[in-house]
This record gives sequence, C-alpha cells and structure tokens, in this order.
Amino acid sequence: MRGEAPSPGSGFAAALRAGRILAGGSALAGVTLAALLGGLAGASAQETDTPTNLFGSRGLMGTPSARMAPDGELSVGASFLKNNQHYNLGFQVLPWLQAEFRYSGLQHFNPSYPVYYDRAFGIKARLWNEDEAGLLPAVAVGIDDLIGTGVYAGEYVVASKRFGDIDTSLGMGWGRRASTELMRNPLALIFPSFDHRSNTLSNAGVGNFNAFFHGHNVGLFGGAVWHTPLDGLSLMVEYDSDTYMQERAADNLNPRSQVNYGLSYNLTDQTILGLDWLYGTTLGGSFSLRLDPVHPQYPQKIEPPPPAVTVRSGEQQQQALAALLEMRDPGNVRRIRLFESRNADRNDFVDALWRQGGAQGGSQGSDVADIQVRQSVLELTVTGPVSSTRCVAVARLMQGVAMGVSRVKLKDSDGRHSLVCAVPRTVEAAPASAVFLAAGGLENIAMPVAEILTIDASAVTPGPSRAQAEHAIRAAIAAQSISVEALSLGPGELTLYYRNLHYQAETDAIDRIVRVLTKEAPPDIEKFRLIPVETSVPLQEFDVLRAPVERSYQQESETIFDHSVSIRPPAMNQPVMMAASSQLYPRFSWGFYPQFRQALFDPNQPFGVQFLAAAGAGVELAPGLSIFGSVEASLYDNFDTSRVSDSLLPHVRSDFMKYFTQGKTGISDLQASYMFRLTPTIYVRTRAGYLESMFAGGGGEILWRPQGARWALGADAYQVWQRDFDRLFGLQHYHQTTGHVSLYYDSPWYDLNFMLRAGQYLAGDRGLTFQVTRRFATGVEIGAFVTKTNVSATQFGEGSFDKGIVIRIPLGWVAPIESQSMLGLDLRPVQRDGGQALNGDATLYEETRAASQGELLRQQSGIMAGW
Repeated sequence: MRGEAPSPGSGFAAALRAGRILAGGSALAGVTLAALLGGLAGASAQETDTPTNLFGSRGLMGTPSARMAPDGELSVGASFLKNNQHYNLGFQVLPWLQAEFRYSGLQHFNPSYPVYYDRAFGIKARLWNEDEAGLLPAVAVGIDDLIGTGVYAGEYVVASKRFGDIDTSLGMGWGRRASTELMRNPLALIFPSFDHRSNTLSNAGVGNFNAFFHGHNVGLFGGAVWHTPLDGLSLMVEYDSDTYMQERAADNLNPRSQVNYGLSYNLTDQTILGLDWLYGTTLGGSFSLRLDPVHPQYPQKIEPPPPAVTVRSGEQQQQALAALLEMRDPGNVRRIRLFESRNADRNDFVDALWRQGGAQGGSQGSDVADIQVRQSVLELTVTGPVSSTRCVAVARLMQGVAMGVSRVKLKDSDGRHSLVCAVPRTVEAAPASAVFLAAGGLENIAMPVAEILTIDASAVTPGPSRAQAEHAIRAAIAAQSISVEALSLGPGELTLYYRNLHYQAETDAIDRIVRVLTKEAPPDIEKFRLIPVETSVPLQEFDVLRAPVERSYQQESETIFDHSVSIRPPAMNQPVMMAASSQLYPRFSWGFYPQFRQALFDPNQPFGVQFLAAAGAGVELAPGLSIFGSVEASLYDNFDTSRVSDSLLPHVRSDFMKYFTQGKTGISDLQASYMFRLTPTIYVRTRAGYLESMFAGGGGEILWRPQGARWALGADAYQVWQRDFDRLFGLQHYHQTTGHVSLYYDSPWYDLNFMLRAGQYLAGDRGLTFQVTRRFATGVEIGAFVTKTNVSATQFGEGSFDKGIVIRIPLGWVAPIESQSMLGLDLRPVQRDGGQALNGDATLYEETRAASQGELLRQQSGIMAGW
C-alpha cells in the first residue's frame, strides 16, 4: 500500500516537554509559507539566476547543467507538460552535492492506473567548479533515478561554462539520456561489462548498480542560457538526448523534435517561473520556490528586544574582584578566610591590582578575567597584553599580602601566551594592619576561584534586600518569556533554574537572562549559575562571570559571552531545586492546538490530508514525574480507504489508514512518564500507557551524553500491544518486544548529524537504521534515513526496504515570531511494515539537545570560550 504513515506525536506531551515539535505538521506547507514570506540571502548572482529544469535540478528544461544551488538551499517545485506532471523537492546537501526527490504523474502510461505516479531519488555531484580564470568549465556527474522504479533511470556527466551573460552546457548521457544513440559508450570500450544495461524496471526501490553508466550507446545533450538585460529574465535553448521512448510507446507523448526553447523569469529572489516549447509538440510550464535555511528568514522577530547590560560602578567592580580572593574549602564545605581583616590595606591591594588592569584595558576598566591558585602559584588570566613588566608588577603586589604564594603566572584568555615570575622572598616590614593569609589558605588548591568565591556583605554598598532582589529577578525574567523554577541568592553567587519554552536557541535564553541579572542582581553577586531543566531534570550548568560580561558589553562585542562562561554538568545534589519542589508541584497544564496529518503517494489519492483539532492536559506530580494525554477530533480529511494492505508482515503500520478513519475522534496518547538522572551525564526515562495512536505498553530509554562530547549513546526497550482501530481503550492481540541501541554524532563538518540504530522493530524484524541530517543554526533540519532488516525484499513488498526523507521546519523560521514549535515530516515513498519503530521510543537525545555542545556551537560560537 502506498502512502506515508503519519508520525503520531506524543500530543500534549510535546507541549509539556517544551513544545518543540508540532506533531504531524506539514513541512511542505511550512516551506510554501516561508517562501511567500521570506527572502533568499547570502547567494551570489551566478547561483541564484541559474534556471531549474522540469525535474527540479539546476539546468535548462529537460537537461541538467553542472551548476549548483547555494549551499543548503531547499527548493520545492512543479512542472507540467502534455500528459505529464512532475513535483520535486530539492536540497543542496553540501556545496558540491545536490539531491532531489521527484514525484511524477503520467497519464495513459499504465493501463492499470488513470494516472501512474512514479517516485524517484536523484543526486548530482560536482567534480570541480569553473576556475576564476575561466579556462576550465564546471563538471558534474549525476544519477536521475538512484532509488526508484526506473521509469526515469538515466545517468550523465555534464560540463558548464560561462561566456559573459551566456551560460553553456554540454553533457553525455546513459539510460534514458542515451536514447538518441549518437555514439558508443566510452566506458564499454575500456570495460566490456559496461556494454550491457540491465532492466531497472524490475528493481523498484533498489539502486541497480549493474545499470548505472551501462549501455551500448550514449547520447549527447547541451544548451545555452542567455541572461538578458531585463533583470530576472533568461532565454534558453537546448538539445535533449531523451526521446521519450516509453511515453511514445504508451501514446503519452510523441516528440517531433529534440530541440526545446524556453524562458525563465525570477518573479522574486525565491520564486522562479518558466514557460517552454518542448519537443516540437507541447507547451510546458514550471515554477520553483527556493528557500535559504542557512540564514534567518526574519532577523527581526515580533519580540521585545533583549534588555541592555547594566554595568556596575568602578567601586562595585573592585569589591567583586576582591571577592575573587576569598574561597571555600572544597573538602569540608567551609569557608577559608583569605584575609584576617578587611581593612584599608586589603583595599589598597585590590585597588592596586584593579588600577593595574585598568591601565592595560584603557577606559574599559580592569581586564582581569579570572584568578586561580594552583599549589603555590597564583594564576592571573587577563584579556590585555601579557608582558614581563606586568608579571613582575603583579608579583610585587603579592609580596605584601600572600605568604605561601611563591610565583605568579600571567596568561592571556586563550592560554597561548603566559609568563611566570617569582614573588620576592625579602620584603619590607609590612604595617601592623597588613593582610595575611590564614594557615593553609592558598596551599594545594587547584580549582578556579570563580567556582567557589563568596563576597563579604560588609564590604559592599548597601542595596535592596535579598527578598526584594529575588522578586525583581523573577518578574524581569518572566517578562522575557522564561520560566523561573528555582532561585537562590547566596554570598557572591546566584543560582537560577529555568525552563526555556519560548526561544529556539538556548543561547538566546541565556543572553536575555544574563542581561536581566546584570541589572537586577545585587552588585556583590559576581557569578551567575544558570541551570536549564527539562521536566525539572537539570541538563547543563552555565557559570557566568559578571565582570567579563560587563566588559564585553562596554567593548561592543558581538557576543556578551566572550571569556565569561564555563559549562559543566549539573551536580547530582541540587538542594536549591529540591527546596523549591514543594511550591512547584503538583503543576497542571492544558491546551488546544491544531494538527495536520498527511498520507502521500497512494495511487488513488496521491495527496491525502487530514485536519484535526487536538486538546491535551497533564499534571506534573514531582520532579520528573508526570501524567499527560491528548485527544484528537478530525475536522476534514480526503483519505481514500479503498486500498487494503497486502503486507506479508504483521500490519504494524500499513493499516494506518484504519486508525485515522475509524478513529477520527480518539485518544492520541495517555501515559505516565518519569525522567531522572543516574549520573550527571546519564539520563533515564520510563513511561507506560497508550504511547501513541497505534500502540500501548511500557518501557523506557537511557542516554549517555558525555560532557563536552559531540556523541551520545542510548538504548531503549518496550513491550507493546497494538491498539484497536477506534483509538480508544481497546487492545488487539498482537504484541511485540521492541528495542534499540542508538549512537548519535553531531558532526562539526557542515553541521551534519549522524544516527545509527540497531535492534528489533515492531514487526519482529531485526536490523539497522542509518540517518544523516544537516541541521542549520536556524533550526531547520533536512536529511534522509534508510532501514535494512532481516526481511527480504519480497517479504517487505513494494519499495524493498524502508527509506525516507526527514524535514524539520521551525515555526520561528517560517514566521517572524519566537517559538519552539516545529513543522515535522518524515516522507516515505511507500509505507510498509518492515523496519518500523515505536513513535517516541527514543526522545532523550532531542530533549537534551538544546544545551549540548554541538548545538551551542552551532547557535553561537562565542559562548564556548569557557570550554
């Protein structure tokens, strides 16, 4: 049975878990809306003015060229000619690699169907680009039907060369593109096995490598595009080597000429229209929408601007710097006094150190970023110059106050330049009121002072009470659409637990919180401990030093996070969060929201849609423990139910149409969930109930995310029973144990993300799933997956094995608003039962992703200076 199984989300559970996915959303609808509202940015004129051919690839009309789209471009298009229609989805995977999915409707082509719909995946790879001198052309190689029925099977090598406003192409084709048979296959002259081409029509859904670039003869094609003086208008002429032999035999299309003429007009930067005279017999038309996932469609959102950073006075900053010389003992959790008295001599030393840094930093204030004491060495990190003169000066300052400190190490913030100076042993007699270290105060301490410092309240200027400050902080952060879970104002540091349910990028939430705290936190607070939580489970700890934030703002830095943030896993013991739990729980949530479900590629109804109204509610009973559920009611659908599944495997997915026609109004999910941590970097979730629209049961997953790593390892296991088609409380007899081990890698190479899963699927088959996606800083994610199990192609049925396209479009990219909602689509050419996983069986990776290293690097590289 053809069609795409909807992805029944966790309903209201998604809203409770930060609302990051709008389940069942239409990516194509999101793409279309974005195209109407957004603009294409960051592409050169030569990239954007290249026409799109009938099949969605950069080219002329029926032929490809060696030109590529701008890196990351996503395109949606359609073309029409006599008895033929083509719909295409294109993605510029890498600067040199283009991929397309095509869905073609052919009338009078197959007597079994009024319109025969064909699906095909194609790729084009550029071997080299046109050189700047213009001597060498760009050259690309492509396969039109990499995995499909073979109707459009063809391969080619093509070269493109520009001559002023004229762009020319010349190529050699195999398969369909060899049907003019102009010359002998040059590969067959070298490798005799290439002289014969096997019949690819019998291998639907499987790449036939014995056919690629095979055949006795090849065809030649080529053409030219003239970019006219009229802005956006291009005229084209081409010779196509495809004679449409299959269409001619079916009386679908009878070409009289291989020469085509056309024009292309850029209506906008992202909308291209085409009008063609094709094969001497028919008019053709096309349009293409080109989108840029790399850059925000709307740099300015309908959102209050972030508050300005408030800079403390020089005296307050000096007092905060003085606090960097007061420590707690990490073993006994008791404070060790660095000073026996807090008098003028101590202040003189602090003032001298501050003035020294200020002299280096000019008018921007002191450039002291951090102080550490390791053994008997005082390490001073500065953002200004590192010189021997300054190192000696710091050593002389330490001479009068630090017994036990024998050396001073001065280094820059990058750690690339450093100097070590000895503290003179012979000193002049210090005044009786001089400051001395407590016994053992600095010896054998090897941890950043910024991690453990406190400030003596008697040394700071009086301000609002702690209770007043806490109230102001809560109100100001809530005004930024961020929820405060718990807050504590301690000596010298502030601890804040928060939930970001609003901003797509975690760095945006952190930026706004820090800006609020620079204004509302008491001036004696030097360190902000920011801890994002997911269902009250801490995900990460961001330790922010206040003075570097203020300095970055004064220097008009692009990011306030330069040299001010260190990141570490949250401790297992969270007393501040536990103390606030009694006031947080139980916590109720509810909401109404629209749903969209699609069933694509059914020959009787290629574009099936269903619009639903959904309602959800939940209650959080304790940290990590919640009960939630959602119901759906169909408002409209055009699903065709005349086709029944012929699957030889248990019908774990191929009967999906029954669930959404017999269960038009039903329970999407109803379950209890408990999330917790085993260690600071190991997360666990267990859940039981009606887990999705088709299955109920229980189980859980575990995920290990090593701190600072781009990889993660997870495992899940569930015992499930198939639900009744009415999607109420009944269960069918079929049950199965399903589970997988999953390996994730967030690559820095073009922001590619890899996932490998191995285990047992819903139909009892066992195998592997490999998925690769490219995730942009905008949150747009596009990729593909393939699953191969121990089920044979015959048992699997049409398509041979499970495969598809992954598209995730953030609502905040489609519209000028801040939102974590996402339009999601898993596009399968055909829905079968092999290789099918339980929906929501492995969600911890996504739920912990926003605060992960790879995602933070993608969002804002400056925040990682402290790693």
